Amino acid sequence: MKNLIALLDKTSALTLELLDVLDEEKASLSRQDIATLETIIEKKLAIAQALQGVDRQRDDALVKLGAAPGLAGMEALLASHPEPQLQASWQALCEVSRRCKQDNLLAGTMIRKNQMVTDQALQVLRQGSIETAQTYSANGLTPQRSQSSPLGKA
Repeated sequence: MKNLIALLDKTSALTLELLDVLDEEKASLSRQDIATLETIIEKKLAIAQALQGVDRQRDDALVKLGAAPGLAGMEALLASHPEPQLQASWQALCEVSRRCKQDNLLAGTMIRKNQMVTDQALQVLRQGSIETAQTYSANGLTPQRSQSSPLGKA
């Protein structure tokens, strides 16, 4: 059981590292600092690989304790062993994982927004206008595609 607790704590520590890297990523995206983003991607990859290794070790530890691997086995073990340290380590991991997921979603949103702005700028440079999709037209119909006025006519 102590080995499993140590693995949960190690996973939490790695996930906290990932949370720090995601904070760096958000700051770099705000500054549009491409050079820093490249190093951040490398850091995220290294942490993800380390997390995969610890996850395999945790699954092995669950099997040795007579539980199934993965989340189902962990939840079954938690239900059958009300050990406070195991519960605390699991809750800490769940909390930091939730925060990590939220920060990753925010970074993804920032990336999509930056990509959309870049795509629009390229579209203006190539075509002289931006294609827009309207929710509905003045007469209440939903148009397939609408095109704004060319840049030269604005």
